[in-house]
Amino acid sequence: MELDDALDKWLHEVNKLIPDVKQRQKITLVGAEVYKKQLYDITKAKHYDKNHTDTSKVAHLADSIETSGTNIDYIRDGSSLVGFTKKGINHARIARILNDGRKGVPGDHFVEDARRSSRQAVLAAQYAEYQRLLRGSKL
Repeated sequence: MELDDALDKWLHEVNKLIPDVKQRQKITLVGAEVYKKQLYDITKAKHYDKNHTDTSKVAHLADSIETSGTNIDYIRDGSSLVGFTKKGINHARIARILNDGRKGVPGDHFVEDARRSSRQAVLAAQYAEYQRLLRGSKL
């Protein structure tokens, strides 16, 4: 086998391991769901007070977390988002204030805590989905 043929064969095999946009979207959505669960748990643990807040008319902050299979500009490029909604009241703004703080209110950085604590689980879930989609092996 000539070097050109060997390199062409190698390149063909490597290209099979690169996911297309639809496959990337499936992979990142799996990771987004793992992160969403962690963010929900931390948000509920730190900012869910049923005794003092009437949430009958508006969804609670922990219940307003959503995932999206698009980027920040709503373009399907294989990336996924997790965040708080603006439906009803602006939960994203409230989450930012609670996370970052403001004058007289120190932030507790629960979003960063969720991101940090879920990093390994997100990568493991995405790798498992990658293996399932592109390699055909089940972990």
